[in-house]
Amino acid sequence: MKKKYLYTALLAGCLFSFTACDDYFNPDADNVLVDEDYIGNVNELYSGYIGIAAKVQSVADHAIILSELRSDLLEPTANAPQELWDIYNYKETASNSFATPRGYYDVIVNANNYIQKAIEYKRKNQGAVDDAIFEPLVSGAIRYKVWAYLMLGKLYGEAVYMDEALTEHQDISQFPTLPLDQLITRLLDLMEQGVDGFQMDEEGNMKKINGKQVLVWSEILFQGSGQGDLTWNMINPSPEPLRMELNLWAGKYQEVINIGIPYIYDGGTKRFKLSNEDYNGEWKQFFYSAPVTKTRELINVVPFDYERNQMNRLVSYFSNTYPADYYLKPTEVAMDRFLNQTRKDGITKSDFYRGFHDGGATFRRQNGEWVFYKFNRGLENPSMTQPEVYKNNVHITLYRAADLHLFMAEALNNMGKFPEAEALLNDGIEAYLSKYSGNLRPPFDNELYNSALGTNWGVRGRIDLAPVYPEGITKEFLASGEATEEDSLAYMKALDELLVEETALESAGEARSYFAMIRVAKRWNDPSILAGRVSAKYDAGKQQEVYSRLMDPNNWFVNYDLSDFVPETEE
Repeated sequence: MKKKYLYTALLAGCLFSFTACDDYFNPDADNVLVDEDYIGNVNELYSGYIGIAAKVQSVADHAIILSELRSDLLEPTANAPQELWDIYNYKETASNSFATPRGYYDVIVNANNYIQKAIEYKRKNQGAVDDAIFEPLVSGAIRYKVWAYLMLGKLYGEAVYMDEALTEHQDISQFPTLPLDQLITRLLDLMEQGVDGFQMDEEGNMKKINGKQVLVWSEILFQGSGQGDLTWNMINPSPEPLRMELNLWAGKYQEVINIGIPYIYDGGTKRFKLSNEDYNGEWKQFFYSAPVTKTRELINVVPFDYERNQMNRLVSYFSNTYPADYYLKPTEVAMDRFLNQTRKDGITKSDFYRGFHDGGATFRRQNGEWVFYKFNRGLENPSMTQPEVYKNNVHITLYRAADLHLFMAEALNNMGKFPEAEALLNDGIEAYLSKYSGNLRPPFDNELYNSALGTNWGVRGRIDLAPVYPEGITKEFLASGEATEEDSLAYMKALDELLVEETALESAGEARSYFAMIRVAKRWNDPSILAGRVSAKYDAGKQQEVYSRLMDPNNWFVNYDLSDFVPETEE
């Protein structure tokens, strides 16, 4: 009889050193976790944490390749292997190496082992490391785990859920397979409630460590030096964006706003605002500036360094300059989306700043072919010749400010707060405060927050595009007293679809738009929201086949049999 077992994910063996903290992620990914020795001193407490981060780095490009190939953005080139064509045609098999979820489970198993062993170490060595450092380390491991599970849910529609540490081959039949909705609920609980910690409270109960504590690495590595902006501070998903996305999937819209508004206010700083100080051309810097900390809108990134043999597949798969592979290219429908936009001056021409300007922001004609250029901007570096583009250090963004604005716009829309949702989507909080002066509504009725948020120009306003609104029904009609509940729902659904469209513009190639399609199509029980958009990229003879396939929500997710992912042994 055959049984299925899960091998322990191998913990990356990056040896952390305060004197070599810039040697980011240089692990030997084949180092084996030895249960009885793991986390036996403070150094291993740090190196184990960075080992989880290294696993995230190894899988960071996976969702981009997988989700954007299944959305309407990308299609394979003649160079692409058959496995990519199979994903494109929604016909992947269990043996498809591009479809495997293994990398995410590696993150999860490493995080589970780290959490358990770190807490065991702390219980035995209470004074070895300050609580103010230890708890955020465990909290960060929780967030890595939550992020990996969220990616599994969005890509595969389900996941085998495990909280236990695994240190040997283990039968996974004991673990539940949770569908996406149940998985979201479990992850929210893990973020908010956390895990048992290392000491009792006054009532004799074990204190919990939740997923909301943040370790500011610059205060540890360079205490008193004033070096506050470090990429290290950005490598772990921040609690607020992660909780916002989870709550959005869960339909807890007020919670999205409760978390989001104070976060983008950020004590009145200039970060996260989509403000008038980050107008137009600043947008493109998110994808090529070095250091990444100089851009105010980036929140969490997975950085890469060619000099340390840290490379993802994006440049190679998207560029058509030797020695790149050029496996994936942009679709016509995706590029046309950027061309058919109305600017603030009323001219319908193009999405100037995010589309094709200066030879290409998102797309570019190169060597006679269209390429997805967003992550290949190293060509603009005067010291880098075209054949050296593969050396470009392409960081992958986990969260940036525009994501949060689109999350909140979606939440506000589904709370029936249409003007407030449209402010974040269109011309900003600044215009809203002016238009509705004397009649401000939550969340834009707080004088303290507005003192800083009043510089906000909105997702579209920041890059000089005119507002977009649902067609056929106006907000004035909805407020007239003559509108029915059906009218309000029709407006809400249409605005949700506009938010999907804007996500495809703002976040092309960042593994955002396909998931927005799934979320909105599920909410309205209307598979055509996804099927219509995705099928439009195929040739006329294939469009109906793909459309019909995607009208079944079971076909939205990557088809991957976990029994193939899990090694099998004979009993």
